[in-house]
Amino acid sequence: MMDEPWWEGRVASDIHCTLREKELKLPAFRAHSPLLKSRRFFVDILTLLSSHCQLCPTARHLAVYLLDHFMDRYNISTSKHLYTVAVSCLLLASKFEDREDHVPKLEQINSTRILSSQNFTLTKKELLGTELLLLEAFGWNLCLPTPAHFLDYYLLASVSQKDHHCHSWPTTCPRKTKECLKEYAHYFLEVTLQDHVFYKFQPSVVAAACVGASRICLQLSPYWTQDLQRISHYSLEHLSMCIEILLVAYDNVLKDAVAVKSQALAMVPGTPLAPTQVLFQPPTYPTLSQPPAVLAPFQTPVQDLCLAYRDSLQAQRPGSLLSGNTGSSLHASYPALQPLDVCPMPLPTSLSMQMAITAEPRHCLTATYGSSYFSGSHVFPTGCFDR
Repeated sequence: MMDEPWWEGRVASDIHCTLREKELKLPAFRAHSPLLKSRRFFVDILTLLSSHCQLCPTARHLAVYLLDHFMDRYNISTSKHLYTVAVSCLLLASKFEDREDHVPKLEQINSTRILSSQNFTLTKKELLGTELLLLEAFGWNLCLPTPAHFLDYYLLASVSQKDHHCHSWPTTCPRKTKECLKEYAHYFLEVTLQDHVFYKFQPSVVAAACVGASRICLQLSPYWTQDLQRISHYSLEHLSMCIEILLVAYDNVLKDAVAVKSQALAMVPGTPLAPTQVLFQPPTYPTLSQPPAVLAPFQTPVQDLCLAYRDSLQAQRPGSLLSGNTGSSLHASYPALQPLDVCPMPLPTSLSMQMAITAEPRHCLTATYGSSYFSGSHVFPTGCFDR
């Protein structure tokens, strides 16, 4: 067990280089799963369960990674099996990434309201069988870098004494600025779980973009410092596309929050409609193509991708799986999973309804999840598989 987080140790640079080498060997995400439209629902479940069990961000992100790539390779025919795979991914990831005393017990998982409300119970036999299936699918290699593995290392250089606000005055307190930026960066880190579009980028790019987007939201100048470029080996033009997508999601969150507040005030009789105040106004940050001229070649593709991503956030609608229809779309030409080979059954009505709700364009992070994402040191690897 490590006495200190790796990113604060003497070999932090070496570990970072090793992670960067490993991320180059990650398999491509094809987004071919017929269950892709139900992904958001199960990502929310994994996030809520990991928050309830106080798991570290790296365990949560590894669990989502395992679920996404397993669904991308194999056909899962029933809702119960999808629940089983999702929970098994979380438990497997927690054993690999978190402290031994933080690994949740099976009884703890089964007793949560999240799963009991769906009348879902996972037996020890089902869990062990699915864990073995997952390990075999990933070649018994769970050392898979995610953006959460890089973020804390990049946060070391996220704020400096030379930083200025975009309005030219220096930052009043670098320590408080860094604390605020850390919360923003972890918020953006959780946003990246909400859409598989971020698999288009290397995990280290996503982590660095979370820091860059946070500096833009805090109106810090320059947007990307020499220290950040030195520690991450990325320039601003390398990160521009990913940062733009994160800022699009950030805009949508603020707009949704303003709309919800306006609706709530409209329901109270005699309440005057006051202008909504937010800490950081979204229109105030300039586009990344404005400060450095070298970003001009990236402007058009970035705008096209951001517009497509904005449309996907605004136009998501439940598909056949979400509405309880398990038609032919569930039986594409995927490798058969013999341990999971049973007759398909329709999703329960309550599950379909909840999936339809979660498929709406929203970011539940700001409304549902607490501040557990912003915990302190949390990387203590363990190889324990006892339960």
